[in-house]
Amino acid sequence: MLIAPSRIHQATLALLNVENRFNRRLQYPYVLFTASEEENALISEEEKQKIDWITQGRAKLAVLTKESWDIPDSYDKSRVDNSIHTIGFSFGYRSMCRFYSGFFWKHPALAQYDWLWRLDSDIEFHCDIPYDPIERMIDAGALYGFVQINADAVWVQPSLARNVSEFLFDFYSSPNSAISGSNGLPAASTDVNHGFVWQGKEGIEKALKGEADSTEWTKMCMYNNFEISHRSIWESEIYTAFFKHLDRAGGFFYERWGDSPIHSFGIAMTLRKDQVMQFHDLGYQHQGWAYECPQLDRCTCLKDGAAAEFDDQGYRWFNASTL
Repeated sequence: MLIAPSRIHQATLALLNVENRFNRRLQYPYVLFTASEEENALISEEEKQKIDWITQGRAKLAVLTKESWDIPDSYDKSRVDNSIHTIGFSFGYRSMCRFYSGFFWKHPALAQYDWLWRLDSDIEFHCDIPYDPIERMIDAGALYGFVQINADAVWVQPSLARNVSEFLFDFYSSPNSAISGSNGLPAASTDVNHGFVWQGKEGIEKALKGEADSTEWTKMCMYNNFEISHRSIWESEIYTAFFKHLDRAGGFFYERWGDSPIHSFGIAMTLRKDQVMQFHDLGYQHQGWAYECPQLDRCTCLKDGAAAEFDDQGYRWFNASTL
């Protein structure tokens, strides 16, 4: 979980909810990231003691590296400033997107873990979870788990899809593109599901030729404010090269490239559909957004409540036979 001192109260409430709903039983440890030593110092000893009590001593604070948070020196600062004024979104938000796109799994505090479960500081689980979601994914042979799908906006990232397409052409044209990844990750373009992100066969063909742009992009994203992933996805040859390509292009700060679409593009490059699992029985809600309320006795939400009105467009899309 990445936390800001201004949202520490929300973070403690989220941790309490997670503990009460499932993790007091599962006993998974937490790593709570702050962006800098200065932000870490703003979290009081009283707040740290609350976190320690809530998590039964299973949470530790870790500070991000400057490389993973600061704007790279090679970027044109005038372009960055102009983008902030025209597109919006703060430096901190854009740094967060870049961190989750290319750095989070590299942090030394996560080095010992093969499975990484991202949480946010403003979330709520409305259902008790009587099983271990990671074990369920392992049993199914899945490497990536998510809850919600939403369509992202093009106007904040107008050149993202084009850059992704250019990368695909360069990568698959390379003589090394047939090298297989670890942990069963497919490497060849025919072994994965580009239908996650590109519109139909024609869109996929254009993307692999380096000719696609936002017109061919589905805009559909597996929202990663809740995300369970195996680190082999992010450490794979193709995803590593993909992030380097995007980082050189500068769109994290010249535009507002989101970590959610970037993860979705990355999943489309690395996994088959059967390696991706969608959870429908968690009652997971982020920042007061609409969510799916399962009709289960272990859920406290109401299916017909205003907060539970949920647009299932993403669910229909993900489960379509043509994907």
